[in-house]
Amino acid sequence: MFKQSARLARLPVGASKRRLHQVPKLIEGEKFAQNGIQGLYTPNGFQKAWLDYQKYLTINLSLNTTGTENELRTPYQILLHTAKQTTEQHTYHFASQAHNNHFCFEQLADKSFASQTKPSRYFMEKLADQDFNTLEEFREEFLLTADSTLGQGWVFLVERPDKSLRILKCNNDGTPYHYTKNQSLDLNGSVDEASYEYLNSLTTKAANGEKDFTLPILGINCWDYAYINDYGVTGKADYLANFWDCINWDVVNKRLFQL
Repeated sequence: MFKQSARLARLPVGASKRRLHQVPKLIEGEKFAQNGIQGLYTPNGFQKAWLDYQKYLTINLSLNTTGTENELRTPYQILLHTAKQTTEQHTYHFASQAHNNHFCFEQLADKSFASQTKPSRYFMEKLADQDFNTLEEFREEFLLTADSTLGQGWVFLVERPDKSLRILKCNNDGTPYHYTKNQSLDLNGSVDEASYEYLNSLTTKAANGEKDFTLPILGINCWDYAYINDYGVTGKADYLANFWDCINWDVVNKRLFQL
């Protein structure tokens, strides 16, 4: 008994703690699992897009972080710590995907409930500053950006350091929290002049040690696993329209910084 206590005493602080990443509980998760999300997902569609995929992500995140300094961190903390580490890109991938997927699902509600919520006056004032005079104008631009995304990815409405809002497309496992990893450019094809200038600006920012304080306010999942079960291969546009109708604006409003 004494020898075991002595060994434990020599272990680093926190070494006796272990953590397995698990699927977060949504406020109405049990209801969604039973009935789906009215207006967006069938029960099976919800199962595939949330429960099954999130479980896949969290299991792999646990496998990639067991015994490391990231084991006790949240997916958000892990993606920030691994975003710039070339040897940790597998870990980054699962952390970023797990965080993004949770971010998008926690803002969803049944269509009947979501229709009773609306963007705050402050939110609409911020949109007006970006020349979106109505919510419908913003909806069209936001969903057009999402629908025009080729392949996999995410689209976010983000708050920039100056508190202005911007629509940001993140390809693949891109994150809105770090400008060097948002993957907003699709480099599989040719690079136009604007993209080239943008890449050069990133190099300048990184060389100057500039930090990124971009925060997501609203997100939409453009990965095919999010819609293919209920909408089929060609049903992305219908999925995006239904996704919009199921946004709980009470959740989105609370994400926007306001004094």
